[in-house]
Amino acid sequence: MRRSRGLPHGKLPLSAHMREREIKVNLGCGLSGIEGWHNLDNSITIPFSRLPLLPQILKMPRWPKDVQRCDVRKGLPFPSGSVTYIYSSHTFEHFSYSESLKIAKECFRALKTGGIIRIAVPDLELLVRDYTADRDPMASHKFVSGLSLHHSIHDLVHPGSNHSQMFDRRSLPHLLQEAGFANPVCREYRDSAIPEINRLELEVRREESLYVEAQK
Repeated sequence: MRRSRGLPHGKLPLSAHMREREIKVNLGCGLSGIEGWHNLDNSITIPFSRLPLLPQILKMPRWPKDVQRCDVRKGLPFPSGSVTYIYSSHTFEHFSYSESLKIAKECFRALKTGGIIRIAVPDLELLVRDYTADRDPMASHKFVSGLSLHHSIHDLVHPGSNHSQMFDRRSLPHLLQEAGFANPVCREYRDSAIPEINRLELEVRREESLYVEAQK
């Protein structure tokens, strides 16, 4: 069978029903996926959490039924130029820079002309500002510990437990520019061209996040 043009290797084309709808993708959604979006996350607990009794026994999170397990480092399961909106909150910092650039390029491929990508990450500049204002003698150690830049076997079960990199107002727009987006801009909380941003963006992340948005 011939593979559809523009699809990553091993991915199937969207059904006719799905092509008729506006495609909206939430990358690394965690437990916060919303109705009407393709909510993608890579936790290995997702399929196990849907088995009878196992979540209670192993104390797994209760994943919503509309969250699909997907390792976006291997590509996005959408044809080129088919997606209208891509949103990702506190996910890109868990990849290496080379991985996040590859994913950003995949987002560029999948978005249609005029499509919007919005990425929220922890804001390193805010963390540094808090550190320099902290008079605690152990402020340096609290700062380094708060970055969560370490990995352990725990990451196999919860891939988003720790960070691999940090971004600021220069490096995140630069990432999107390298991926092909011409004019990424820093935006405020819930200030977005995405109509459903109030449903996507969590208040609990507001004071710690950097928001960058770009149009293809």
